[in-house]
Amino acid sequence: MKEIKTMNTREEIISLLSKSKKPLGPKIIALELKKNSVNIRKILSNLYKEGKIARVGYGEYISSVNVKSKSVNVKSKSVNVLGESVNVEDPEAKKLINKEIRKYRKAYLQKLKASDPEAYEKMKKARCEYYKRWRAKNKDYNKKWLKEYHKKHPEKFREYQKRYWYRRVMLSDQKEDKK
Repeated sequence: MKEIKTMNTREEIISLLSKSKKPLGPKIIALELKKNSVNIRKILSNLYKEGKIARVGYGEYISSVNVKSKSVNVKSKSVNVLGESVNVEDPEAKKLINKEIRKYRKAYLQKLKASDPEAYEKMKKARCEYYKRWRAKNKDYNKKWLKEYHKKHPEKFREYQKRYWYRRVMLSDQKEDKK
């Protein structure tokens, strides 16, 4: 006997979107899966909120990771709290995996803060020390980042500079007023 693999509607939608080369709307998906378009629309909006699919234009969706039958499930036990990036070649998959890791890391830290505040403070202190050492080791990181950002978005950079210097002037005026 052949074993029949059943998939729920969410999995069917994700697999259909990952196989499709162009964005699909809820009506097309409903016709393909022979389901009600209203239910498909609700499922699509939930999948979009969860970050499992991406919206392209009005009412059209694509798989957020355009790789056939690839899903990302990260267990909370496997997440390193100080966190290191994941080694995956596909940039979209890497972005999705890192997003999941950050979500679980945030939930873990909130639970830790509620259950054991001392351990949370210890963790926070260790994290600050780690970043201090990292910044001391990579002194030019911010300079490199600013140069790259300035090349990509010169108008945003100018706006940032204006706000920065305006803030500096306001702070210096406040200090002079206090004297």
